[in-house]
Amino acid sequence: MVTGVRSSREKRLAFLAVLVVFGAVMFGAIIRPQLDERRFRMQRLNGLKLKLMKMKSDLLVKDRIESVYSRIEPLIMCKGTNQQEISLLARNVGELYSKLKVKIRSVKILPIVRERFYKRLSIKIEMTGHVRDVVSFIYSVEVGGNALRIERVNLQARDITDNVQGTFLITKIVAEREGSNG
Repeated sequence: MVTGVRSSREKRLAFLAVLVVFGAVMFGAIIRPQLDERRFRMQRLNGLKLKLMKMKSDLLVKDRIESVYSRIEPLIMCKGTNQQEISLLARNVGELYSKLKVKIRSVKILPIVRERFYKRLSIKIEMTGHVRDVVSFIYSVEVGGNALRIERVNLQARDITDNVQGTFLITKIVAEREGSNG
């Protein structure tokens, strides 16, 4: 009986050993490559998801830029030759200070600065007047709907109470026409 019990134990142990070897072979030959493939595909999927998120955020930024540009495009589009653009800039600035009680000492048109897609028009103005009128001029340039910007300001007090002398560099950006050289 002892030999019968031993042979049945040996058969069970041999069967278990065969199962373990078969399981190890199956794991190594079939399951492990499938797990590696799944891990690779998950990493690739996560990479593609990140790329998609970046593309979505780029599209949102592009849409925002286009929205802002569509609002300012009428203000910066080229309306004629350089002389016409400078004339329009001078007229816009003149309309702003003509309503105020300031004395214009000089108006100097500066050379046009060309950049890659736009040109910068500039006018240097020297004026004297009551501080309230000079500040009103600054305010009207900065908040006006004509895309003007004050790049430099120099204010000096005068001997007369509440009067100041101001020097301003006022610029306007104008988009270059495609294929235009001036």
